[in-house]
Amino acid sequence: MTEKFYHLSKKEIIFLVAVILIYSVVGYWNLGSRVEPQTYYDMEEGTPAAEFELQKQPASIALYPTVNDSSKYVGIQILCSDDGVNWKQAFDTRDDDTDYTAAMIWYHYPLNTDENTRYIKVKKLDTANRLVLSEVAFFDKNGNRLAATPLNEGSARLLDEPETVRTTSDRLNSAYFDESYFPASALEMQDGLSVAEMDHPPVGRLIIGLGMDLFGRTPFGFRFMQVLFGIAMLPLIYFFGKALFKSPLWSGIATLLLAFDFLHYTQTRIGTLDAFLVFFILAMYAFLYFFHISTSRPARYVFLLLSGIFTGLAIGTKWSGCYAALGLAVLYFYWLIRDMVKGDKGVRRQRLGESFFCCLAFIVVPVTIYTLSYIPYAGTIPDKGFFEVFFGHQQQMFGYHTGASTHYHHPYSSKWYTWLLALKPVFYYYQKAPETIYLYATGNPMVWGIGLFGTAFALVHGIWKRHSAGIVIGVGYFSQMIPWLFITRDTFLYHYFPMIPFLMLGVAYLFKYMGCTPQAKPWKKAYIGLFMAFTVFSFICAFPFIYGSPMKWETVLFMRQLFMVFAGVMGGALLLLMGYDVYHLRRKKKESALLDENNGDML
Repeated sequence: MTEKFYHLSKKEIIFLVAVILIYSVVGYWNLGSRVEPQTYYDMEEGTPAAEFELQKQPASIALYPTVNDSSKYVGIQILCSDDGVNWKQAFDTRDDDTDYTAAMIWYHYPLNTDENTRYIKVKKLDTANRLVLSEVAFFDKNGNRLAATPLNEGSARLLDEPETVRTTSDRLNSAYFDESYFPASALEMQDGLSVAEMDHPPVGRLIIGLGMDLFGRTPFGFRFMQVLFGIAMLPLIYFFGKALFKSPLWSGIATLLLAFDFLHYTQTRIGTLDAFLVFFILAMYAFLYFFHISTSRPARYVFLLLSGIFTGLAIGTKWSGCYAALGLAVLYFYWLIRDMVKGDKGVRRQRLGESFFCCLAFIVVPVTIYTLSYIPYAGTIPDKGFFEVFFGHQQQMFGYHTGASTHYHHPYSSKWYTWLLALKPVFYYYQKAPETIYLYATGNPMVWGIGLFGTAFALVHGIWKRHSAGIVIGVGYFSQMIPWLFITRDTFLYHYFPMIPFLMLGVAYLFKYMGCTPQAKPWKKAYIGLFMAFTVFSFICAFPFIYGSPMKWETVLFMRQLFMVFAGVMGGALLLLMGYDVYHLRRKKKESALLDENNGDML
């Protein structure tokens, strides 16, 4: 098998186009608002507060923070006055215990004013380094919008996009979960503002910034690239699977399983970094395997270089990309040592030359990508040199990920062993009225459970049979999973996302090699058909709470219990099928041995 995995039949093209188009529609459907404030006023130290004059008493204020302050949240103090000289407090976010205040979310706060109030001052807290707002609006006690006059130039910027004002926030017009951090820091790097939150390397934020360049600093803009990368994973895993399995059937199954995966759908529709990380990890493994199976020397060098590029991008998105890179090293040196021991002189000479290029591809290239990605971030700290910023940030990230700030026992945090069957989801969004909406990241326990068995089977079977495909799948999964067993910080289900494509490949590998006896093959086909039907049905059932549409909590719980039943039924059926297959294999061996014995007696 060389470059034949590139070639697509007409049926394969139709399949891929259909999957990509359908997933694109579902992925981009109602992704987020495209009309949100674009201008802002930065109230840093020494900058005047925003002041407004009104003709009537304001009872509430709607506002949209653009970015966070150095606390990673937003601190706001609102003062009111009858004469513009004597001020008293009308609102303070420190006194609001209903929720935290963070960037890119619409807030509607009540104001403690009286009938003579005509002036409002919006300022940062004394403890904050800044307050950056995009838009404000005032309302009377009946909810009617009030006309306001800005009293300085900065205040005028907060009244220049009145059509964007919202009095309620939801997942479409505002950030949710960690979206208050990553898009905000992408905006800060674009505009040269000091970055409030930078707990990961810059690559992912730079990609989010591309989406905002294309579609504005809106929920649609800062989620666009994640969906695009989620779509791109589908043809990537198809070609990777086709190279691994030498069959469009099994690669097609892996592709469909990823397309119908709960976590893949939810996590590629939120403005965070994980979609980029997963794509880069899948790509670096795919291109390393393409390098391994290629017989063309130029192609081998190109694939090796591409694998190195995606390695740099993965590590530049999140340090957890290093776990996957360790797996790459294991695979590369396994193949290198095997070829150096068993290959002829020409093969050994070629592999030695490739090993020097490997140093370039997997050391020089990733380090260069990682370092260059810091140029925009360093530009936000003009009083420090580039390398001072660069090395200082490595220390800051290490301190964050190993320090007390990541050991806060978040209510949605979970241990690694709960990920295996998606036992503890991460709630991303909850809306109580007018309709109850739950949106959370979870997985299909049936697919994930069989996938775990499949990856373990692939690794053992690959080593036993010396199948590189099985070894690649197993190493790709376990090299990323094992480090999480020893991590003590708060962890979440979405940390499992980079392993999901390898679970899908593990399922396909298991399906390919199980049930090979003539007696088991009909049952194998029936099992695979039922498994895929349950997968699609489960996705349809789960769609309301992985997308975010109205559903009662009792229904959510019922669905989760139903998925566990599917997992138990299909897991049990798999064991029966494999046992049935083993029984007939052993029976065949006994019959062959008996036949040989009888033939010997006849001789």
